[in-house]
Amino acid sequence: MAKPLTNEQKRALAVAAKSTSRLTKLQVFALASAGLLAVDDGDFVVSDKGARAVKRDTRKARIAVVKGAVEKAALDILDTEGALTKHRAIWEAVGRPEHTRDEVLDAMRELRDEGILSCVKLSGNNFQIFWTRGPAAPAVAPPEEFEVNELEAAAE
Repeated sequence: MAKPLTNEQKRALAVAAKSTSRLTKLQVFALASAGLLAVDDGDFVVSDKGARAVKRDTRKARIAVVKGAVEKAALDILDTEGALTKHRAIWEAVGRPEHTRDEVLDAMRELRDEGILSCVKLSGNNFQIFWTRGPAAPAVAPPEEFEVNELEAAAE
């Protein structure tokens, strides 16, 4: 797996995206030694590796923003113990126009890694993967049995 960008590399790549002539010698050295900057016809350009690193870093930042909304929507949908849902219901609850399917799925996978959500595969079909509360999710209040209690009280 690729190394995450340092804050210095992020700043230098942001400058390089606008104009590589603004880079300091130290920034050029740091980016070039990491393989994020290349030379093309005597000019410095952001390499393919650098472009992929920027794209990956932007994607991770976007997922971090979406993750809070996904967690809230998932825990609202999975409001009872043993409740199951598909990713599409969570995606629609978060807002399909605002977030892509991949962003929501990646946020759900991160929540799964943290133990807040959990995957359940009920069959060998990959299209039948369900999500449920994980062991680290906040506890669900037990269902209220007010109807049974009211009937017992009325019988007495």
